[in-house]
Amino acid sequence: MQGRSSAGAWRPTLLGWRLWPQTQVLSPARAAMAAVPRAKARLSEALAQGQALKVDQLKRLFGEDGIEILYEHVKPNEAGEIPADQLLEWLYGDGQGARMLSHLEVPGGATPRGGGDSPGGKSARTEKDIEKFGMLMEMSKTDEALAEYRAMAKDLAEEFQDKVANPTAEAFIEQLCVEKILQGALFVGHVKTDLDSIAGAIGGACLWQGTATRAEMDLNGEIMYALKWAGLEPPPFFDDHPGAAKPDAAGKLLPVCLVDHNEDKQMVPSLRDAPDRKKRIIGLIDHHALAESMASEKPLFMDVRPWGSMSSIVTHAFIRGNRMIPKAIARILLAAILSDTLNLQSVTTTNADRFLVTVLCILGECDDPDELARKMFRAKTEWIVGLGAYEMTRGDQKDFTANGWKVGIAVLEVTDTEPVLKVADELLMELRILKVEKGQLKNGQHDRRKELDFAYLFVVDVTQQLSYLLVAGGRELALAKSAFPEKPLREAKPGLKAPGNTIRAEETLMEVGGLVSRKAQFVPAFFAALNGGFSCHKEPNSTISEELAGIKEEDEVHAAIDALQKESFHDSVQVVRDYTRFREALDAS
Repeated sequence: MQGRSSAGAWRPTLLGWRLWPQTQVLSPARAAMAAVPRAKARLSEALAQGQALKVDQLKRLFGEDGIEILYEHVKPNEAGEIPADQLLEWLYGDGQGARMLSHLEVPGGATPRGGGDSPGGKSARTEKDIEKFGMLMEMSKTDEALAEYRAMAKDLAEEFQDKVANPTAEAFIEQLCVEKILQGALFVGHVKTDLDSIAGAIGGACLWQGTATRAEMDLNGEIMYALKWAGLEPPPFFDDHPGAAKPDAAGKLLPVCLVDHNEDKQMVPSLRDAPDRKKRIIGLIDHHALAESMASEKPLFMDVRPWGSMSSIVTHAFIRGNRMIPKAIARILLAAILSDTLNLQSVTTTNADRFLVTVLCILGECDDPDELARKMFRAKTEWIVGLGAYEMTRGDQKDFTANGWKVGIAVLEVTDTEPVLKVADELLMELRILKVEKGQLKNGQHDRRKELDFAYLFVVDVTQQLSYLLVAGGRELALAKSAFPEKPLREAKPGLKAPGNTIRAEETLMEVGGLVSRKAQFVPAFFAALNGGFSCHKEPNSTISEELAGIKEEDEVHAAIDALQKESFHDSVQVVRDYTRFREALDAS
């Protein structure tokens, strides 16, 4: 049955040989060469970490009929998942599972090795078996996207050259009526700079003949890795470019196109505070909801879509305008989409992202997007852990308001949570400090009404698609229980001291599970709780009277902050903090 037909190609699965449509077939030689070592590595990692196979993986391996047989003999957890080691033991340990699923052609066959007369009736788990099992288990979301869209994307990529020379009527109209609007603009992303905002600025500037800039001087490890892989230099800092924060040689300030953001508090400060900001912003390309504060004095170009990455929108604009995407630009846009969609695994991922990743893999000559994503995430993890607790709680932190309550949500996306949780005590302290610092005014005064009511840090394991929530106090605990009911709690770190009087040490870490998106999952869960009649032992800070707003609370956090400020300074990069002194001050207060 092996081989090809006019309708497609036959490929082996645990359900037997299956005819896959021609448009879904990868290059066989390249796919096999790339998949085997990755499959073995993934399976080995799953076994070492006690990883469980998710329902969609089990269905992919066994189908609906096979999974019913499996569940009858290997008990799944509440989510329907089965540990990889238990599954392999059932399949190959004594051959029982293989015999039961013989009609499904499980790797290893229905008969134990040695004709069933081997000692103890055991079936040897051969290297070939593990290889087959691992390859079937390996197929990631990117593999699925490549399999589904490769043929279509390849045809599209091959047409680019002809269309660049001879644009279609639609593309000519696009170039004439749309592209000229943004020509010569400065493209800039948001503060708390991420890869999508950098790539979007670079891609937008290339397409619309403008200049890419960045909103912050320092870039994280993931961004630097992606730029190096793409063969690109970081764009200049916005304020340093003539015509951005200060007039250029001709005495003019250049128009600006915002990418990947539209809230004023996320804008580069020099633009946000500029009196003529509403006149200078002529364009907006984003995939977030429009903020109430977003306004302009005259009509502006806008392309806002509910896709998983803003770089997907820029890629689509290239295609729509019949503009060739240079290899380096294709690579940085590809890296950004993989980053923002967590390698196409995030709930925010759309078919647009999946298809455009496939196109960019071809144009950017990327054979293994999974490996690219893993290396990017690893670079980001190493960079994050090296920053220290202060930056880990503020590097990707955003504030939200609901029903008078103010919630701060920081997110760390890492490939290994262990080095982060090793400093859980410092992270919890920083979250408590962060709440208070939000009330600090530019004039040196303090307004308690501007303090956060809640400060959270989600540690997202991007390889296993699991999240852990650090809970810094009683208020945070009450809201977390309301937003994520029935989720287990435990110590964030062995031997941890409770960070306050209203929470126990064993309540400082919540295992949130398979929720990984701040925009699509974390924020909606909190908002549902806050708008659903939530209450706790304190009222919202926003309700504090004006007379009391400027009076600091006499509590342990304020006392510790005051003690630290006598010994600390700010060097424009990071506040230097002595955690031993902090703990001593906290204990003494």
